[in-house]
Amino acid sequence: MTDWFRRKAWTKMDEEEFFIKLGRARKDSRPQYLKIQAIELVSTKNKDLLKVAESLLNKLLTEYPDDNFNKSPALHTLGDIYRNLGIEIKAVDFYKQALDFETIYPNVKTQAYLDYAELIIKSKDTAKFGELESILLERQPNLLFPIDKYKVNSILSIINKFNGKEEKATLYAELAEQNANKETSGLRYHKNLGVVTDRENWLDKLVQNK
Repeated sequence: MTDWFRRKAWTKMDEEEFFIKLGRARKDSRPQYLKIQAIELVSTKNKDLLKVAESLLNKLLTEYPDDNFNKSPALHTLGDIYRNLGIEIKAVDFYKQALDFETIYPNVKTQAYLDYAELIIKSKDTAKFGELESILLERQPNLLFPIDKYKVNSILSIINKFNGKEEKATLYAELAEQNANKETSGLRYHKNLGVVTDRENWLDKLVQNK
C-alpha cells in the first residue's frame, strides 16, 4: 500500500485525506511530508500536478520558515517545477536560492548546483560563468558518481574554452570523457549506481565546440 504522503494523483479525496493525515502528524514531521508529497507529484511531470506540488512547497516554506532541513530541497524542487513548466528564469532563481541556503545550512546538499549550471550553460548566460566556475570547483572534490563528474567537467571545459584557457578546457574535456566511459561507480555494493547510461548530446556538442 502506498504511503499517504506518496500519492501520484490528486483527486479531491486525495487532497482531503492528505491534509487530514498531515494535521494528525507531529508538527516537526509535517514539512518533510509536504516535501515528499510534492516530489512525488513532480515526478509525474503532469502540469496540473506540478501546480499542486508548487502549492505544497509554498505552504512548507511559508508555514515552517524555521525548518532548515527541508528548505533547500523545497527550493530545489520548486526549480524543477518551473523547469518542467518551461519557465527557466524562475527555475534558475530557485536553484540559486537553494544554493545560497546551502552555504548557510550545509548539512543538506541537493543537486541544485548541477541543475543551475546546466541552465546557465544552455542559456549562454556568460555573465554568470565566473560565479558558476567557483560553485563547480567547490563541489568537484566531493563528487561521487561518474555521471556528476562527467557533467561538471564538461561544463568546466566549456567555461574555460569561453575564457580562452584552451589547455584547461582540454583537461576538463578529457576528465569528462573518462567518467562518461566508466562502467562502474567504484562503490562496492552499488557498482552500477551513477554511471552514464545516456550521454547529454547538447553538452557533448558544446564541449567539442560543434
